[in-house]
Amino acid sequence: MKEKIVKNLVNLTHGNNNDVKIAAINALGDYICSIEQEAAIDRLLVLCDDYNKDIAVASIISISKLAKFFNEKQ
Repeated sequence: MKEKIVKNLVNLTHGNNNDVKIAAINALGDYICSIEQEAAIDRLLVLCDDYNKDIAVASIISISKLAKFFNEKQ
Protein backbone atom coordinates (compact mmCIF):
# COMPACT_ATOMS: atom_id res chain seq x y z
CA MET A 1 0.00 0.00 0.00
CA LYS A 2 2.85 2.42 0.84
CA GLU A 3 4.37 1.95 -2.62
CA LYS A 4 1.01 2.63 -4.27
CA ILE A 5 0.54 5.85 -2.31
CA VAL A 6 4.01 7.13 -3.19
CA LYS A 7 3.60 6.12 -6.84
CA ASN A 8 0.30 7.99 -7.09
CA LEU A 9 1.81 11.09 -5.50
CA VAL A 10 4.76 10.97 -7.90
CA ASN A 11 2.37 10.59 -10.84
CA LEU A 12 0.48 13.68 -9.68
CA THR A 13 3.69 15.71 -9.95
CA HIS A 14 3.68 15.11 -13.71
CA GLY A 15 0.34 16.86 -14.28
CA ASN A 16 -0.38 20.35 -15.56
CA ASN A 17 -2.15 21.70 -12.47
CA ASN A 18 0.50 23.45 -10.36
CA ASP A 19 -1.66 23.44 -7.23
CA VAL A 20 -2.00 19.65 -7.46
CA LYS A 21 1.74 19.30 -8.13
CA ILE A 22 2.61 21.34 -5.06
CA ALA A 23 0.17 19.41 -2.89
CA ALA A 24 1.68 16.11 -4.07
CA ILE A 25 5.22 17.40 -3.51
CA ASN A 26 4.30 18.49 0.02
CA ALA A 27 2.68 15.13 0.71
CA LEU A 28 5.81 13.31 -0.46
CA GLY A 29 7.87 15.43 1.93
CA ASP A 30 5.56 14.64 4.82
CA TYR A 31 5.38 10.90 4.10
CA ILE A 32 8.46 9.14 5.49
CA CYS A 33 7.84 6.13 3.24
CA SER A 34 8.85 8.33 0.29
CA ILE A 35 12.52 7.79 1.15
CA GLU A 36 12.10 4.07 0.45
CA GLN A 37 11.08 4.84 -3.15
CA GLU A 38 13.96 5.92 -5.36
CA ALA A 39 11.55 7.24 -8.00
CA ALA A 40 10.08 9.67 -5.47
CA ILE A 41 13.45 11.08 -4.47
CA ASP A 42 14.56 11.28 -8.11
CA ARG A 43 11.38 13.14 -9.03
CA LEU A 44 11.78 15.61 -6.16
CA LEU A 45 15.37 16.28 -7.24
CA VAL A 46 14.23 17.00 -10.81
CA LEU A 47 11.50 19.31 -9.55
CA CYS A 48 14.06 21.35 -7.60
CA ASP A 49 15.05 22.83 -10.98
CA ASP A 50 11.48 23.50 -12.16
CA TYR A 51 10.92 26.84 -13.90
CA ASN A 52 8.01 27.51 -11.52
CA LYS A 53 9.63 28.79 -8.34
CA ASP A 54 6.76 27.56 -6.14
CA ILE A 55 7.27 24.00 -7.38
CA ALA A 56 11.05 24.26 -6.98
CA VAL A 57 10.72 25.63 -3.45
CA ALA A 58 8.18 22.97 -2.45
CA SER A 59 10.53 20.27 -3.76
CA ILE A 60 13.51 21.65 -1.88
CA ILE A 61 11.52 21.82 1.34
CA SER A 62 10.26 18.26 0.86
CA ILE A 63 13.77 16.93 0.31
CA SER A 64 15.01 18.76 3.39
CA LYS A 65 12.19 17.21 5.44
CA LEU A 66 13.11 13.74 4.21
CA ALA A 67 16.88 14.25 4.51
CA LYS A 68 16.82 13.80 8.26
CA PHE A 69 15.60 10.23 7.73
CA PHE A 70 18.18 9.17 5.11
CA ASN A 71 20.80 7.98 7.60
CA GLU A 72 18.22 6.14 9.69
CA LYS A 73 17.13 4.02 6.70
CA GLN A 74 20.62 3.20 5.37
